[in-house]
Amino acid sequence: MLVRRPLRRARRLAHSLGCTALALATGGCAVTTAAVAAEPDLVIARARVFDGRSAQLRENAEILIAAGKVVEIRTAGGIGAPVVAATPGAATGAPRVIDAGNRIVIPGLIDAHVHPTIAVPIAQLRDNDPNYVASRSTVEARRMLLRGFTTIRDMAGPSFGLKQAIDEGVIEGPRIFPSGAMVSQTSGHGDFRGRSGTPRRWTGELDVTERLGYGLIADGPDEVAAAVREQLRAGASQIKLAAGGGISSLYDPIDSVQYFEQELGAAVQAAADWGTYVAVHAYTPAAIRRSVEAGVRSIEHAHLVDEATMKLIAERGVFLSPQAYVFGGVFAGGAPSAAGPPPTAAQLAQREKSRMVSAGLDRMMKLAKKHGVKIAFGTDVFGGSRVFDWESREFGARLPWFTSLEILRQATSINGELLALSGARNPYAGGQLGVIEPGAWADLLVVDGNPLEDIRVLEDPQRSLRVIVKDGKVVRSTLD
Repeated sequence: MLVRRPLRRARRLAHSLGCTALALATGGCAVTTAAVAAEPDLVIARARVFDGRSAQLRENAEILIAAGKVVEIRTAGGIGAPVVAATPGAATGAPRVIDAGNRIVIPGLIDAHVHPTIAVPIAQLRDNDPNYVASRSTVEARRMLLRGFTTIRDMAGPSFGLKQAIDEGVIEGPRIFPSGAMVSQTSGHGDFRGRSGTPRRWTGELDVTERLGYGLIADGPDEVAAAVREQLRAGASQIKLAAGGGISSLYDPIDSVQYFEQELGAAVQAAADWGTYVAVHAYTPAAIRRSVEAGVRSIEHAHLVDEATMKLIAERGVFLSPQAYVFGGVFAGGAPSAAGPPPTAAQLAQREKSRMVSAGLDRMMKLAKKHGVKIAFGTDVFGGSRVFDWESREFGARLPWFTSLEILRQATSINGELLALSGARNPYAGGQLGVIEPGAWADLLVVDGNPLEDIRVLEDPQRSLRVIVKDGKVVRSTLD
């Protein structure tokens, strides 16, 4: 039977034993940092810990958490360790204890490419009340957290207010690393004007998607630098640029190369001056190579990359942020429905672009693994609840190329390394993310099943995630 004892008594005993030994040897005893460590307010007991990196689980462990961080991981029953579970007469103020029951505990998951504020289809952003879209975003943010994603990197959208509300505890949701508006050239992937949309350069009028903060059109090094600085001023932790054609944008071919070297360089320099980095949307070798040569640190998508360009990504230590599920054909579309109107020419062009990108998925993943590229875990879900629900399907979608352990590392420690590139702009710089170790943020999940052996257990979070902890606070628990 597990017993809870007052923590201070256990620590005093450990310190007393240590001091006695030291006094016998030296005639004195000093109070150490460990002896005055913060008292935990949460303990996860009888845990098998995956630290985010090692393939070897730490067995029979207790995770001590205080003030939102992991303070210690130790073998159950060690000197000074809390002995857990409630008994009559336990000291008031004792930590909350959750018995993991020998289940595996993993770091909170990280989605490195998602769009929580595009909570309706892009075409509907124009006609919906922004408050309605924001309300739907709050719902989707909480659902992401309940899927185990305790941190996300927003890769374009007005998520600053959503982040603030979550950080202040007004609503529940993941930590957000915001990019702000995607910076795009005229006719680029972030130019969401309709066919009759007027050019801002001559009319002075911003398109509604620019006014709402989803994209920002900038041409020439000076405008690009200013656009980057506007996002940094608003609180961006990293910058997102469109460097090539896209699928959701109607009027740019997938093979188009966007932004000159000088424009990309201006963005990289402006971001570096604030201690952070640039990520770019790019599919083709030409767009990727130009971006890497300019100094960007993260390539989003890259599905049409060739081997020479993948080698360059590896040589420069650039992160690759691909997506498997949404580019596995779900957006390519089939035969038009007889019940609805026929697709427009623009919609047919989008379907063809999606088909082209999906066709490159297998080769891109194989090349990335062959050359040892650091591969992030991202999903690129946006547009509504049906698509957001696909977020967890990314785990199984990667199994043709990676082991379950490799995928789990991508969604935890590797993504944590990517987020750390934000440097001085890291909004959560007080601790590490994607790992379970002393000093890391206390974001962790207690899992039914073994995701190191079968990552697909994470595709059913309602069943498999028995405990979700974010920032040291229990979001959900079915174990106590």
